[in-house]
Amino acid sequence: MKRNKNSTACKFKIGTNIRKWRNIKDVKQKDLAEALQISEAAVSNIENDVTNITLGQLEEISIALNVSMEQLFSDPQERFRIPVLIGHTITEGQYLADKELLNAIVSSIEKKDQQLQVLMQNFLHAMTTLLQQEKMIFNSSKQVASRA
Repeated sequence: MKRNKNSTACKFKIGTNIRKWRNIKDVKQKDLAEALQISEAAVSNIENDVTNITLGQLEEISIALNVSMEQLFSDPQERFRIPVLIGHTITEGQYLADKELLNAIVSSIEKKDQQLQVLMQNFLHAMTTLLQQEKMIFNSSKQVASRA
């Protein structure tokens, strides 16, 4: 939360939190924009705190990301770090939210790991194919040289 110097009003900076939750949930900005029926630029403006959002939009975002509205008001990294590092008593609600966050992070890492494995398999296949082609070229040039 940031306090405006010119007034007593406080402005919540939840755009960054929305972006973090979106990334944790592995939702593309384009997909969130489609779910909200707004442009990608509008989602970007929300995530960069350029555009103020209504409670209705906040509710739509929470539904699209499958997180509670309350979660959007907190940095997911801080939600996870505070109970672990400070060691205060964790209520059941906090435990469930932290467990959900941890599960989302693990799921995201597993997806990235699968993508990396596919990428590596494709790379190895391409390298094997290139080596086989080079070997065939080498062998054919060897045969030509031996005939001469």
